[in-house]
Amino acid sequence: MDHQHTLQLNIVESPSYMCSGCKELGYGSSYHCENNNCNYILHIECAERVTYAVHPFYNKSFFKLCEKAGNGGFCDACGKHLLGFFYHCSETNCALHPCCLKLQDKISDKDGNFIMTLCDKVPSECVQCKNMHVAGNQFEGWSYLVISDGSSCVHVKCFKDMIIQNLNKNNYKRTKGRKRAFMKFTGKLVVKLLIDVVLADPASFVSTIAEVVASGFSHA
Repeated sequence: MDHQHTLQLNIVESPSYMCSGCKELGYGSSYHCENNNCNYILHIECAERVTYAVHPFYNKSFFKLCEKAGNGGFCDACGKHLLGFFYHCSETNCALHPCCLKLQDKISDKDGNFIMTLCDKVPSECVQCKNMHVAGNQFEGWSYLVISDGSSCVHVKCFKDMIIQNLNKNNYKRTKGRKRAFMKFTGKLVVKLLIDVVLADPASFVSTIAEVVASGFSHA
């Protein structure tokens, strides 16, 4: 590690934080500097980064870790700017944030049934922002498909933003009909409330999933 102090894994789920590596908001377990006067903190994906990587969505790309971003680049998954650590392929010019490289490809309920799946396209308008393109960028990026109908989706960026927004709320609204359940996101086990059945309204369903993920991290 380039950081001068020792980093320690903090497995206690905490509110959102700014990663010192990729400069993106994070949530859940992270690596903190053991020096109480230092605010250095890393996503697990940034702390446990590798020099080279591949991704199934880009079978012609071989990614190399870059620790300093230039100006104007953006992540091909979420569409957000590259500000710190990122992976880049010189042949295809594709780039990914460390956390986007490691996004969970399936989100499942407590019984192991897939309810959302990662897609490298945006097949329809995002149920959150109501656009094909990521807000502020003429770029579609990746999305999560809602398994219930196979056509509704939410941008990866929008879904992550929804989780952060829910995480930072002081009080969480409890909706009648939700029960305690398990679901996975970015490889972490999350405990909270889940609706009994997939709602007819995909936007409400995605909003519920984002709240489930966020509340699991904030109340672990």
